[in-house]
Formats: sequence, C-alpha cells, structure tokens
Amino acid sequence: MPDEREYEVGALPPTARGNAKLQRWVDLVAALLTRSVPATFAELAHDVPEYALKLAEAEREPDEAKRRTKVESLKRAFERDKDELKEFGIPITTHEDEDGNASGKYRLKRADFYLPYLCFAVPGGEISRPATVDAWGYHALASLTFDADELQAVVDAAAGVRGLGEPLLAAHVESAMRKLAVDLPIDAALPSPDTPRVLRSRERPDAATFESLGEALRRRKVVTFAYHAMSTDRDEGRTVEPYGLFFLTGHWYLAGRDRARGELRNFRLNRMGMVAVNAKQPQTPDYEVPATFRLREHARSRHAWELGSGDANEAVVDFTGTSGPTVAAMKLGRAVDGAPTQRAFDVRRPDAFVRWVMSFAGEARPVSPGEVVARYRAEVQATARLYEGASAGENVGANAGAPESGASPGEAPSGARQDAASRPWEPKGAAAQLRRILQLVPQIANGDEVPLQDVAHRIGTTLEVLQHDLYSLVTRYDTPPGFVDGVQLFVEADRVSAVTNNLLRPMRLTVAELCALELGLALLRTHRPPDEHQVLDRARDRLRAVIARLPNDPIPDGLHGASLGEVGNTALLATVREALRERRKLRITYRKSGSAEPGDRVICPYVLVSRHGMLYIVAHCDREAGMRIFRMDRLESAERTGEGFERVEGFDIEEIFQDGRPFQHDGAATMRVRYSPRIARWIAEREGRALAPDGSLVMDHPLADWEWGMRHVLQYAAEAEVLAPAEMRERLRVRLEEMARQR
Repeated sequence: MPDEREYEVGALPPTARGNAKLQRWVDLVAALLTRSVPATFAELAHDVPEYALKLAEAEREPDEAKRRTKVESLKRAFERDKDELKEFGIPITTHEDEDGNASGKYRLKRADFYLPYLCFAVPGGEISRPATVDAWGYHALASLTFDADELQAVVDAAAGVRGLGEPLLAAHVESAMRKLAVDLPIDAALPSPDTPRVLRSRERPDAATFESLGEALRRRKVVTFAYHAMSTDRDEGRTVEPYGLFFLTGHWYLAGRDRARGELRNFRLNRMGMVAVNAKQPQTPDYEVPATFRLREHARSRHAWELGSGDANEAVVDFTGTSGPTVAAMKLGRAVDGAPTQRAFDVRRPDAFVRWVMSFAGEARPVSPGEVVARYRAEVQATARLYEGASAGENVGANAGAPESGASPGEAPSGARQDAASRPWEPKGAAAQLRRILQLVPQIANGDEVPLQDVAHRIGTTLEVLQHDLYSLVTRYDTPPGFVDGVQLFVEADRVSAVTNNLLRPMRLTVAELCALELGLALLRTHRPPDEHQVLDRARDRLRAVIARLPNDPIPDGLHGASLGEVGNTALLATVREALRERRKLRITYRKSGSAEPGDRVICPYVLVSRHGMLYIVAHCDREAGMRIFRMDRLESAERTGEGFERVEGFDIEEIFQDGRPFQHDGAATMRVRYSPRIARWIAEREGRALAPDGSLVMDHPLADWEWGMRHVLQYAAEAEVLAPAEMRERLRVRLEEMARQR
C-alpha cells in the first residue's frame, strides 16, 4: 500500500510518491459525478482503482468466508471515505437498492455539487454573465445574480474576518472568495475604506486549537483540554460541550457547558492546551445545544460586574463630572426618577463594580445599597494609604518588580515567550489537499499548459505545496490495466495541464466557508445603521443559495460570533463612515478624557480601528496639526464639511498605536506602575510581559494625560501603585483625599 502520511513542505517532490486517500477521494467524487442515477458500491468500485484492486483480490480468494470478510472490510473503508467526504461538505446522498437496502446506492447530483453560474448586476442595469461550460452535465446548472451592493458586502465581510487574525477562518474565507471569483469581479472590488481595522491582541490562540474546536462544534463532539485558570494560576483539566466560538475585546473564546461544574462557561482560547476531540462514534453527536441558547446574545460585551451566575442587585451611582469617560458612562444603566445625574445598574459582583466606579477618579460615587457604598469607601481608604507620606520605594520591596538587567520594566526577556500562533500556518491533511485540487482543476481544465507558479498564485498557495499536491494525486501504485483517471493531470517541471469532463466548475461553498463569511456579515451588522441591514441580509441569502449540503440538513446557525466593540451613537458612526468613503473632512464635537467641556475641531478621518472592545477614529487634526485618536463613544456631534483631503505621506497605523495601545502625543512623560501579584498575571498576559520573582509586575506607560493616568491605576484600587513620577503620586494623594470626603 502507498504511504499516506503527510510530507514535509520544502522537500523536493519524489518521482514515485502518492497520497492514496487523496487519490481515492478524487476518484470517488469523479465516479459519482459521471453518473446521473444512484449507483451501488460494486458499480462505483470499478471506477476507483484502489477499490477495484482490492475487490479483484477478494474475488480471487478461494475461501468463501475470507472472501466475504475482505469484501466487507472494503465496504467499511468505502463508508469511511464517503463519510469523510460528506464531512468535507460534499453532499453525497444514499438511496434504496433493488434488495430493499435503504442505503444500498449512492449519488452526487451535479447541481448540488457544482457552483451555480454567478451573474453580476452591473450598476446601470446590465447583467454580466459568465461563459457556460459546453459539456454534458453543466448546461442545467442554475444561475444566481449578485448586485453591486451585495458583492461589496461580501468583500467587506471577508476583509473583516481576515482582520480577526484566526488562520483557519481566514483560510475558509480565502477558499470561498476564490470560488466566487471564478465568475464575479471579486479581484476588482476593494474593501470599503470605512470597514474597521482590528488591532489584535498580543496573545493569540494556536491555530490547531481553533481547528479542533471548530471540528467539535460542527460535529457536536465533546472536547477535553488543559486550561490555565488565572484565578489560581494553575492548569486544570476540563471536559466541555462546545456551544460556539466568539471574538470579543480582541480575544477568541469558547462558550460551552463544563460537564464537571454543570454550568455554561467561557474559555479563552490562548489559555488552552492539549485540546482533544472525542473520537468515539465520530458521526454521532455527543450532546445537543439548548434551543434557547443564542451565541450573539451570550457573547455580547459585558462589564465584569455583570458576569456571574448569582442574582443581580441594583446599585445606584451619582455621576458628578463632565469628562469624556463620565459622560459616556452616564449612557449606561437605567435612569433614576427625579435624579438626572444618577444611573441604576444590575450588579452581580460588587467588588468589580466598586473598582469600576473608582476608575472615574472622583467623578462618580455609589449612593446605594449600603454594602456597595461601604466597599467603595474601604477601597478608597486602602488605596489612599499607598500615597501617605512614604515614597514609592518604601512601599515596595527593594527588588520587587525590578526588571532583569538590560530589559525594560516588565518586559519579557528575549526568547522567554514565543507566540505559537505567529508561526506560519496552513491547512494540512488530505482534506486540505482535496480543497486545493478542486480549486485547481477548473483553472486548467481547458487542456492548455499553464505555468505552475501562475496556478499556485490563483489558488492561494506556494509552488512547493502545489507540487506536492499534484504528485500526491498523479503518482499511483498498481493502477489496474485499462483504467482511465476521472481527472487526468499532466505535470511537467514548471507546467501543468488537465484532461477531464469532471470538475470543470468549482465546488459550491462548504458550510464552513459559509459560516466564516456569515461571521463577517454579522460583524458588519454591528457597526452599520439599520437601513443598511437589508443589503447584508440579501448578501447572506445569496451565499446560502450557493452552499453544498444535503437537502434536509439545517444550515448551522451561530457557530461563531464577534463584536468589534462599542460604537457609540450609530447616526454619528454613519456620518464618520461616509466621510471615510468620500475622504471628506469632519467637523466634530469631542469630549476629551480630562476635559470638563467638549471641544470643536476639524479632522481628516483616515481609518476606523477596533481595539480591546472599543472603536476609535484615527485622524489628522487640523487644530493640533498632527495625528490624533478619538474614541467613538466620546463623539458628541459630527458633520461633513464638504472639503476633501489627502493622507499625510508615510501614514502607518502601527506607529499610531504604540505597543498595540491607542496613544498619540508628542513629548509625553512616562508613568511607572507596580501591579500586585494578585492582578499582575492578567496584565502580564495582556501585555506580553514577564513577572518579577514575587509575582508582581512593573510597567512604564506613556503619560500624555494626568487624568487618564489616575483613572488607569484607580481601576485596580490598592492592587496598582504609581511609582513615578512624583507629581502623579501627589495628584493621586490629593484626589483620593477628595474622594474619601465625598458624601
């Protein structure tokens, strides 16, 4: 038997090496597509050389019992191949045979497999139609028309999914877009300039983890994994029923039922290790997702004090400040009758809620219930003691949190941590090869010789990977005499051609590809006004019309979810998006973080950016004569001026966000902060830093705004202390005394 293992990319393709599974799959698909009626296994086996060889071998066996055993073993192998092809997305159906066996025959309808002819409604009324394949079995394929808005929505959805940084989802999107591009002008359509750019977190999950969880979700299989619990700083074994994967505040999470705890929990993917999918009864689901579960609702952004399974209690906060963060917070919660400056909140975790209130640095205070008020006062007093008379050096150990020699405070030593997800990743296995082969054949099926490099570019892979795919398919062992390949490929040193009547059209979108694009459309929906949702819905309906699935199979709903963060006023966001598309200046009213009153300015919007659950406008500010960053939730008004602008030469978004954080100020000071061992693990994970021997963390932050600096450390109460500069320590001492006197 041929060796079916995967071959290392980079080695020269051997002259006699093949992948028997890939060959069987392609042969079986071709055998099914050449028939217009259901066929038995015995009929199909004659067109699949490996089956034919083994069937002939069995028929030569003189012992009837052994002959029967060999045939049954071969049928089981066929059933495994069939099931794996169905798992891949190929809609093979079963039918009753002449003996009454309900699953004795098999069929793959060409109309269910091949992509319909996709037409494009050109703005102005004309419809661009693709050339039809002049061969048997292709004339009856349906046609489907996309209009310009729908196609642009698909392009923007694909760009949004790519921005999430998850390579498996990106691979599904790329595969889907290459299929659509056979007929549609995908390559000529650029993502809209108003689509937010996602700045991803430093710590990212391993691609293999995402791949395994995606498989478990689709098949409803239980997963086990080691999970690093931040609360205990230990790895713990978990057994979970996956309900969905979602992207929130820059991170990927698994929502699932923890079997040991009997509760629905969220698990950060980058904290998982040794993920294993239950391999028993692979075609049988292990569980059912409750009909009441809605991933979009479950995955919506929540404050830490809203989380938990206990009962929520009402807490009332009085907001007395007028800075940007305070005004934005007054839009949360519920209004309190007769108290225009107060808001009511449902609180499950009073400790987290108190620290959230402290983050307003005296511009907010809790007024009820008494338990929350008492906690708030205790936290203010404990934090104030850090700044009473003693210098920073007297409050911490002489070496606590000190950086290693030659490293910045809190910086991980070189080589201390390597992000596995940053290494190059590409789908592997026979399924990945089959996906590329199904994309390859329609590109070269006219019989002309095509340069391998051109083909590799068209299907989105490297020349080396393409060569291995081709050799895996064409290098056969013991092919029966007289056998003709369903797909004949002719591979030379630098060129390839094909002769076939099969696979002349791309395969329809798989369910996995559809789910990836639907995730992108859902992302668009979160930051587009309701009057644009109809276009997104139409685009989704078009995509659902071109997927490959069995007639009675439901389309999975809600396997993935995502949120790019708070968008603020949707009408203002619509104005910003129009200015981005038209490259027009905006006149805005904006309330800075440390300002009591909003200010007016004219800006040139360059790009929308999503980072850690917040949406920002990166723009050139005419008043400041430089680049600035504006949070959408602090924008109070916006109108287009009608004046155009050109981007500053050399603009680079990576330079605007220092270390992935939104910051822009010329000549800023630095604030050094020590985080206690109790919270340092979370900060170190987020920032990619190493802890000190005592478990604490010292970090330097750019300090362009004194109010921002105070709010940043006060959100951690006594668990974070400013070490320098001295002026910031003095400001905190005074502010905390004022907060302690509030009644």
